Amino acid sequence: MGSWQETQTRPEDPFAAIAPHYDALMENVPYGAWADYVTELCTRAGRPIRPGSRLLDLATGTGSVALEFAARGCTVVGLDLSQAMLEQARRKAREREIPAEFVQADLADFRLPARFDHAVCLYDSLNYLLDPASFKRAFANIRAALKPDGVLVFDVNTIRALEAELFTQRSAPGAAIEYRWVSKYDPNTRLSVIRMDFRVRATGERIQVVHRQRGYTDGQIRAALRRAGFTHIAAYDAYRFEKPRPESDRVFYAARP
Repeated sequence: MGSWQETQTRPEDPFAAIAPHYDALMENVPYGAWADYVTELCTRAGRPIRPGSRLLDLATGTGSVALEFAARGCTVVGLDLSQAMLEQARRKAREREIPAEFVQADLADFRLPARFDHAVCLYDSLNYLLDPASFKRAFANIRAALKPDGVLVFDVNTIRALEAELFTQRSAPGAAIEYRWVSKYDPNTRLSVIRMDFRVRATGERIQVVHRQRGYTDGQIRAALRRAGFTHIAAYDAYRFEKPRPESDRVFYAARP
């Protein structure tokens, strides 16, 4: 067993150290099924995703969803704040020979020259916007990036999920990348602090990072969407086509002007 090596991420990029290992951690995620679900939500919103559709994948990470849609014939741009994650996305696009563009930008402060038919923001990425003003600006930026009849699909962790500290979890025994996460939720601020410890078994490398998320109510989300110009808003219990329940820990929204 290798020696333990400390690798600490920079505070401004909590994904930097884990980026080379991110896809191994997410290897069981059914990205194709995610894309199918998003596609159906867009269809229900009145603008189906088709080959040739222009799609903006926000908080793209290592680009797995972006590349899934690009492989289906969409023209895709992936946007993320983490340069380390984008490097992995670009590498995957080259290796798979899938055309996709990846740009570095902040959800709360971005402008793009082209407009898109669809925008997608998954991985509970909007919960990482801790300041309500940034949360509102993100929706305004997304609306500006969409065509007049464009559709936005995104997911969020509910306050219930953060209250239940569902981020507190650990890997199965023998995992290639072992992890232990401990979350603490403050009901006064609706902020969840998640301390994450990873260990790469093959090398002994140890990675320690801290992530923070904020919970937003359905009312706050809808108000921010309406303020940005989205008038048709539908919410769904995650990966289903039914309305959210009180016990829902993840909710998807589909919104259009």
